[in-house]
Amino acid sequence: MGNGRPDSGYLYWRWRPENCELPPFNAENFLYLMRNKTWALIGDSISRNHVQSLLCMLSTVEQAVEVYHDEEYRSKRWHFPSYNFSVSVIWSPFLAKAAIFEDYNGVSTSEVQLHLDKLDKKWTEQYLNLDYMIISTGKWFLKSSIYYENDTVVGCHYCPKRNLTELGFDFAYRKTLSSVMDFIAASKHKGLVFFRTSTPDHFENGEWHNGGSCQKMMPVKEGDIELKDLNRILRNIELEEFEKAVPRASQNGVKLKLLDFTNLLLLRPDGHPGAYREFQPFAKDKDAKVQNDCLHWCLPGPIDTWNDLIMETVVNG
Repeated sequence: MGNGRPDSGYLYWRWRPENCELPPFNAENFLYLMRNKTWALIGDSISRNHVQSLLCMLSTVEQAVEVYHDEEYRSKRWHFPSYNFSVSVIWSPFLAKAAIFEDYNGVSTSEVQLHLDKLDKKWTEQYLNLDYMIISTGKWFLKSSIYYENDTVVGCHYCPKRNLTELGFDFAYRKTLSSVMDFIAASKHKGLVFFRTSTPDHFENGEWHNGGSCQKMMPVKEGDIELKDLNRILRNIELEEFEKAVPRASQNGVKLKLLDFTNLLLLRPDGHPGAYREFQPFAKDKDAKVQNDCLHWCLPGPIDTWNDLIMETVVNG
């Protein structure tokens, strides 16, 4: 709203699950339960979006103190002094080791160099010291990438200028998630690990970089909208790799749970910042051409429901 979005309906819609009551997130209870605990949200900018939602809700009880950030301000940690509780966001968009050459607006100077057989130490080295974590990835695998195994190039995704085998993003996604799930299932982690499915976008008439927009101001009814093919491919791989890991995790006493918010968010094309990603984009020119954000979520908005469900799972799961 501060950026100039004119409508406000998206603030008031609430998701109501069938055949059960979902109590609203209770910040005071949550902080009480999390005394002396650590949380981390590990992944890409949707994890950052989620952490902002969680911090906003918790700030109704106590303001978090930022105690750490990396050089690019992408990984951060906050502390709630009265509860000795900390929340981190760990920037690891592929969950695997990757060299990335792009700016804040997603403009790349070269392909991503992605190591399919090496997990990103940014999260694996902290893993055993975290009580709770939410791990996710997704959209970054659609980017133009060169794939490595054993430090040797094995192929790529969308690299027409190079004489390399096109392996496809689904190949890399499955391989990476399989490694992530193996790592979790074989670990001796004593807390709770959530794996979150990737989130749908609502770009119409284009994508992020070529004029795609999202103009809807109302949720849609179930059955009136379908998951895009790319989102469906990502989601199917996520569900298959998660299902494979569950028996092994449970055998090792690792608590691994799925957070599947895909369909919940699919019904909320009204919940994105759209053109209002930037401050007052039409103040100088009402017909200005601006980049739309139909991937991330307004706050308050649909992403806040995640915290209701996560709290319910932590309390009663």
